[in-house]
Amino acid sequence: IILSGHGGNNFKGMIRDLAFVYPDFLIIAADWFSIVPPKDYFEAVVDDHAGESETSVMMHYHPELVNLAEAGDGESQPFAIPSLNEKVGWAPRHWDKATVDSGVGNPKKASAEKGERYMKPVVEKLSKLFTEVGQGSLY
Repeated sequence: IILSGHGGNNFKGMIRDLAFVYPDFLIIAADWFSIVPPKDYFEAVVDDHAGESETSVMMHYHPELVNLAEAGDGESQPFAIPSLNEKVGWAPRHWDKATVDSGVGNPKKASAEKGERYMKPVVEKLSKLFTEVGQGSLY
């Protein structure tokens, strides 16, 4: 199981290629940040890169690595193409044009408590996945 913590890391093509070469080998990919919708856990509406949710999770697991005094406000410039902002399509961001400090979402309201509350159901769902994979066959 590949557990990704970085948006934009899409392993589907590689997994398909490996599944063809190794048909008896099961590979599963999951993005921890998309397992549970964050809307009921965090205040931020725009929050997808070093904002409130990611910062809260980091504060929960490694508070010594977070210095909110140095954090920016996460102000960002959306794409000029509305369909890209609506996630109809995807294109890589040019960070020098999209943000001042590469943050998209304000980390100032982050807390270890929010991170812990959010990660509890994420870990529960991942634990269930690991258990199910270990208990049976794919089909």
